Amino acid sequence: MKRSNANAVSEEKGTYWVLRKDQLECLASTVRMDIIDHLVGRGAMSIKDLAASMGRQPSSIYYHINMLVKTDLVVEAGTQVSNRRTEVLYETRAPRIRLQKALADPENRETISKTVGILSRQAHRDFVQGLSHPDVQLEGPERNLGFFRLINRPSPESLREINGYIERIAEILWEERDMDQPLIAFSWTLTPLHEKAEGADE
Repeated sequence: MKRSNANAVSEEKGTYWVLRKDQLECLASTVRMDIIDHLVGRGAMSIKDLAASMGRQPSSIYYHINMLVKTDLVVEAGTQVSNRRTEVLYETRAPRIRLQKALADPENRETISKTVGILSRQAHRDFVQGLSHPDVQLEGPERNLGFFRLINRPSPESLREINGYIERIAEILWEERDMDQPLIAFSWTLTPLHEKAEGADE
């Protein structure tokens, strides 16, 4: 399927908001989410190049590409010739694929919760892989491996500031594509926590 203007309002600013139930269910998959992330991070690729980027065999992602195309999350983006063979190139519907707005519909929350679990497990795999990466930087302004969790009570003003920083980080990662640099993964969650009532039994 070629890219169309079916979602012109969202794609106008380069963002495709995933709201359809079939699309959300399609993304509740480790492999399919990884495909989307790699296509967003590297641009249009053939199945062979995509599989190499993901560290998989091409045969292991054909089914998942077909599912993503069927649900309009991935589209054909032309062809390339490699070793005298024509290969189809695939790309995401827009440079930015986002799920945040789907949280507003309570019917989507179970599926999105499953997706967040997938992202959390993928973040762990990414971190483990990063530990042995030859270009790992553990300190300084070019650090590319780290972890962080903090619980506190920010004011509404501070929460707006935090969300502004998160959006800016996302903008930088969407806009930058220096092919001489190693791929990096950035994952985050932000959530209010239920607190045990004071004096409750342990």
